[in-house]
Amino acid sequence: MSHGKSDSELIRTTHNTARFFTENNHISWVLLIATILWGIYGYMAMPKRKDPQLPMHYVVALCPWPGAGAEKIEQQITRRIEEKVAENSKVDQITSIARNGVTVVEVRVQESVFESTKEFDDVKIRLDSIKDLPEGAGPIIFFKDFGQTAALMLTVASPKISQVEISLRAEAVSEAISQARQKNPGARESLIINFPGAVKAEMIERFRDLMAQTASDRRLLRNVRNILTVPDLSVLTLKWLMAANLYPISLNSSSRKELRSCTPTSGNR
Repeated sequence: MSHGKSDSELIRTTHNTARFFTENNHISWVLLIATILWGIYGYMAMPKRKDPQLPMHYVVALCPWPGAGAEKIEQQITRRIEEKVAENSKVDQITSIARNGVTVVEVRVQESVFESTKEFDDVKIRLDSIKDLPEGAGPIIFFKDFGQTAALMLTVASPKISQVEISLRAEAVSEAISQARQKNPGARESLIINFPGAVKAEMIERFRDLMAQTASDRRLLRNVRNILTVPDLSVLTLKWLMAANLYPISLNSSSRKELRSCTPTSGNR
């Protein structure tokens, strides 16, 4: 019992959102499906460009009048510019600043206007129609790309690797190269090509084969061998070694500089 009402009476007389959707579950399903579809459409239609196009909505008109006071410029120039700009139906806001010798009028078009360049051209044409400026005033300078600013780009980077990790990786690479050279004695050199750990092995292999073929065709390398098998030292080291291609190669000393043009990042040991 609560406030003199039985539980059955409370259930019968209470109406809220939860009860409505419970009693009308078909409406709940329709709204749920519509919300999911709307979310999928919004995600697919969302701009995903690295450098998105940001429509400009601001322009500035500036008119100098050397020697004239701010009040005089406000009455004879600023108001006339504002009236001409206001003739465009897409203009949302007009802000003006009148100072001694110059007036600055800032114009903003509606946020819903995506092709703002068309409206800016219309505003400029209207301003160019003002021919009877006071003597010594003008011309009206129109800054069309006033609101064009660079977008801020942020890059996420991992923390710096400690000297201990670098030493472990260098030792593993050195050991792998030494083992490969023992199997192929003679004057040889090793080329190490580093890739980020996120790069797929198939892509690394394609690049490796393409680089080796290109360098061989240009007679920069000869007797190129496949990548080496590196012992499993640890998960971190193994991942890094899988992202490196180790070649025992014979390289003409005069061609080392030219070979670097075949690889994005290379080093000799």
